[in-house]
Amino acid sequence: MFVDWRNLPAMTDAVQMAGWVWRGVVVWDKGISRNQPGRFRNDCEFVVWCSNGDLPIDWKAAKGTKALPGVYHVPIVAPKQRFHQTEKPVELLESLLAICPPGGIVLDAFMGSGSTGVAAVKTGRSFIGVELSDQYFDTATKRIQEAEDELLNDF
Repeated sequence: MFVDWRNLPAMTDAVQMAGWVWRGVVVWDKGISRNQPGRFRNDCEFVVWCSNGDLPIDWKAAKGTKALPGVYHVPIVAPKQRFHQTEKPVELLESLLAICPPGGIVLDAFMGSGSTGVAAVKTGRSFIGVELSDQYFDTATKRIQEAEDELLNDF
């Protein structure tokens, strides 16, 4: 889940209270933020990552496997190209999903326009998305279907 500094403690507490294992925090350096004189710039968001139980990793087979970066430098989606106000770049999400094994299941509890679902399709993972807004749910469904169709057309 993407959060800013104000919501980080509440989100990590909520994850653990729900019975999930909080695995850590990753930084997304967006490279741009609104200028607020007299303050530090909010150039990043935090990604709270967790698992529903143990990670499905065979540590003996994983010898030599490198750790994923803790900071990602990916620009925001240009405002005129966004389907959602807080849309995340699919490129960023594809990189983050490398922590989930191929064929694994990715949960996005705040689906928005479906960028995580698109990234899951493109990287061979299953996807579960939750969205309260009918409008954004329809947008997400359409985008994910288009990603699936594009994948099928490549064969």
